[in-house]
Amino acid sequence: MHRVLVTAVGGNIGQGVVKALRSGSRDYFIVGTDMEPRSAGFSFVDRACVTLAAGAAGMAAGLTAILEDEGIEAIYVCSPQELPFFSAARGDLERATGARVLVNPEPVIRVGQDKLATALFLETHGFPYPETALADDGPAVDGLIERWGFPVIAKPRGGWTSVNVFTIRSRAELDAVRVLVPDLVVQRYLPDAAAEYTAGVVGSAAAGRFAWIVLRRDLTQGTTYRTELVQDETLGATVTAMAQALGVEGACNFQFRIADGQPLVFEINPRFSGTSGIRYLYGFNDPEMAFEHACLDQPVVQPVLHPGLVMRYWNEVHVPAAGFQSIPGSLPAGEAVTLPPPRSLRAARS
Repeated sequence: MHRVLVTAVGGNIGQGVVKALRSGSRDYFIVGTDMEPRSAGFSFVDRACVTLAAGAAGMAAGLTAILEDEGIEAIYVCSPQELPFFSAARGDLERATGARVLVNPEPVIRVGQDKLATALFLETHGFPYPETALADDGPAVDGLIERWGFPVIAKPRGGWTSVNVFTIRSRAELDAVRVLVPDLVVQRYLPDAAAEYTAGVVGSAAAGRFAWIVLRRDLTQGTTYRTELVQDETLGATVTAMAQALGVEGACNFQFRIADGQPLVFEINPRFSGTSGIRYLYGFNDPEMAFEHACLDQPVVQPVLHPGLVMRYWNEVHVPAAGFQSIPGSLPAGEAVTLPPPRSLRAARS
């Protein structure tokens, strides 16, 4: 049995990674971490630990103790906020514990977490992209609006999900949003929501090998809600070429819409995706492929995928004999959290 640690199991990325690993071909003892003791994901892991915020004083020491105590082989970094910390601490953590930190190199993270840097990367390497400018760069914004007109998209330069993403239809709206939200970028609007895609790769630019999956998707509140598999070799070749040029080592996600007959990438997430819990249902288990490549030295191979439609739904966890007092809203970092097994649907009916 392999022993792994999945961070941020209170969120959909960490929970998706846990689901994928549970459905994989190998057996995993999963240690889950989160800042929030009342995290539903703690009910689905074999051991749960509360941790400090990434980068907080004592975080590295506390994490090292968990890794050593649990004999962890690999760490899945599942929160966007954690990426800079784990990328910077990767060498020290791996030398101290022997665990592999499944995180991209720092330059990849810098490009992916900066929307302007993403656009500049794509432009520099000759990939299609929606024109993007800093909201405070008046001449650049004027030129973008002159070429593409309204509406345009305004969003945080360093944001994720759909928080503070606006469809702007006039100069007055743009001026108002700039007052409300600092450090925005303005981007060409891509109108066809029915042609929105999320694509994932896993592999190694150093080895020159990636596996890929492309999904057409519907969104709700900025999160993928329904998907269908798109088996398009041209799109697959495009995202793998982007990953190679970017220097991806591990997992990476590309979001794009088709416009002008081309895939225009508007976001690069240099990490495991919120759709990891969807992809494995098509036969693309990127968490397990990443483990096998990093820890078992196995080459990444393009899997045979299974066409179909995947639809998400909300689910609940009932933790017996627990409450707000027995599981407080905060606990000392590093303290293990032991939850009773979640009550099954069958048990709930009885």
